[in-house]
Amino acid sequence: MPTAARPSRPADAEDPSPRSRPVAALLLGAEALLLVVTASYFLLAAADGGITARLGIGLGVFLLLFAVGVGLAARSVLARGRFGTGFGITWQLFQALVGASMISSGMVWQGALALVLAIVVFVRLARLVRSTPLPSRMD
Repeated sequence: MPTAARPSRPADAEDPSPRSRPVAALLLGAEALLLVVTASYFLLAAADGGITARLGIGLGVFLLLFAVGVGLAARSVLARGRFGTGFGITWQLFQALVGASMISSGMVWQGALALVLAIVVFVRLARLVRSTPLPSRMD
């Protein structure tokens, strides 16, 4: 029985500019740093009695886990890995939703910062999708 020929895929495109990957990775790194700062705030507030210990520790650990993921995504973007672009784009959608919720709840400048950062990083990462090799082409 004859085997079907694999359809040819388009070749990987080059990065839009030489600085596009480092800039995207730097922005993801800045987001990871902001997540660590926010997590530290909640952990310290829980220890100080500013908020309920259970809530503060839960939020702190939750944010630290995402900070690790965003940090790994930044590293992956620099290494031309698929994880960084996929996780980074998904994270930006989540961050935009949280930023819009913050704006509607009265945290205007914090929400606007989160929303603008999410849009800028999303656009940067989306431009890198075609230039990131698929796993079948990593050989």
